[in-house]
Amino acid sequence: MDRDERRKDQVLSVDRDANINVVVNQPSADIEIDLKRVFHNFKLRTRAYAWLMIFCIVAGIAGSLVLHQFNEKPYKVSSVVTLKYQVSNPELLENPEAPPTIPVANLTAPDESGDLDLNQITGSYVLNNALNSMELSQPVTLSSLRSNISIDRILTEDSRRQQEIAASMVEDKNNNAYNQVMDIQLTYDNRFVVSLTNGFGEENSNKKYYLKNDELKELLDQVLAAYNDYLVITYADTRLPDDEISVIDVENLDLLESLDLLRNATNNLYDYCDNQPTAIKSYRSWRTGRSLNDLMKDLRTATEVNVDYLYSYAYTNSIVKDSKSMITNYQFQLRNARTELDKVNENIATTQTILDNYKNDEIFVSMQESDTAKSTQTTTDYYNAKVLEQSDNYDQAEKLEVKIVDLEDKLESLKANNGLADTEQASEELASAIRICQNAYQQINLQMQEIMTSPFYTTFADHSVAQGKDEGLFAKTGKQMAIGGVLGALIALALWFISALAPEFRRKPEAEAGVDGAHREKEAIEA
Repeated sequence: MDRDERRKDQVLSVDRDANINVVVNQPSADIEIDLKRVFHNFKLRTRAYAWLMIFCIVAGIAGSLVLHQFNEKPYKVSSVVTLKYQVSNPELLENPEAPPTIPVANLTAPDESGDLDLNQITGSYVLNNALNSMELSQPVTLSSLRSNISIDRILTEDSRRQQEIAASMVEDKNNNAYNQVMDIQLTYDNRFVVSLTNGFGEENSNKKYYLKNDELKELLDQVLAAYNDYLVITYADTRLPDDEISVIDVENLDLLESLDLLRNATNNLYDYCDNQPTAIKSYRSWRTGRSLNDLMKDLRTATEVNVDYLYSYAYTNSIVKDSKSMITNYQFQLRNARTELDKVNENIATTQTILDNYKNDEIFVSMQESDTAKSTQTTTDYYNAKVLEQSDNYDQAEKLEVKIVDLEDKLESLKANNGLADTEQASEELASAIRICQNAYQQINLQMQEIMTSPFYTTFADHSVAQGKDEGLFAKTGKQMAIGGVLGALIALALWFISALAPEFRRKPEAEAGVDGAHREKEAIEA
């Protein structure tokens, strides 16, 4: 009877059992991972994923190289420029035993007119000369070259410490002490660094032209050499002494006129030498072993012995070739000198009136950003110029007065003399004096030509050889390549492990499908 009831239960109609759900032997929802099977799967995929790892490592290295090409910094070369001239020693006024000149500091200009203008390194004169002195493999314009040059000044050790102290005070929020430190004027060394970066082209263009590393170094050297030439032309007195002796025309001039010109020529030549710096005057020639000081002594001796004595003798005895012609000449010179002296005296009176009325007035300027008025003093540059002008007027008047007295004495002497003095011997002595003075001029001229080719004139700014960190591709990208290779290997290992672990997640649905099949088979057998 029980068997008949079970059969009746098995043949229930579909409509009757539509809302009944029966679950028999449901497995657990938790996933069980067998590490033994995972490592077995890991081992089975060794060959395939070994090739995958090699591919990922190569891809990582290649990717790092490509990334380096996009992010690579342009090649840069630098050179240290050292100024090689001297300026006046400011301690000389307080200490007479101090040296008169010292090496330049704080980047003072050679003429001591102010700070040296380092922006002239990127000036058109310097850059044009640098580009014209060499042939480049790529076109470089002045604007692109100027934008690729950077200049960094070097602080002295004391100023560097002051900056560090000020920076630490800012961090400590010590504002009062910081303001006191900032009032101290920073000083710079007589050196500065000039850098040139590779990559030339239009400013807004992505297309850049790159020079070879050697070309870039040579270009920086040429720029700094051109800057040194600019300093020489601007600040060095490269003018040779004027030859005023050989132009004296003794055939057409009278004896006293020739002697006047000879005395002026020798005095101007001596003043030219005397105005040279001490280092120039003490420079000893590699040809003769003599200095400009020695040549100045020879010139002074020749002037006193040969020229001044002959002039005094001819002047005292009124030795001239044509007395009437000389009297007319001196009268004309005397009239011009007196007229010029009257003009100078008028200038002196006018300038003195302006200086007597000088006042340092105060004016008030209204600021646009506020209603308050700020007072300031008018500039005194105009009156300072007038003071210098007055000093020049007095010097000119003094020279004219001396010239007038000299011309009056000459006229009086010529009028008292009958003009019967013999000029033949005096003319011979004049010719001898001119030869001696010409020889002195030639020696001084050769000495100055030699000095102008020496470092005194050719080296105002000496620069070191351009240096740059020139590394090979693998040296520059070694770190990036290593990182790319390691990342590629890690990605391959991760894929390898995931592929070995994936079957464990597929095992759950397969197990569920196996349990359901076994249950249906058992029911079928029982049926």
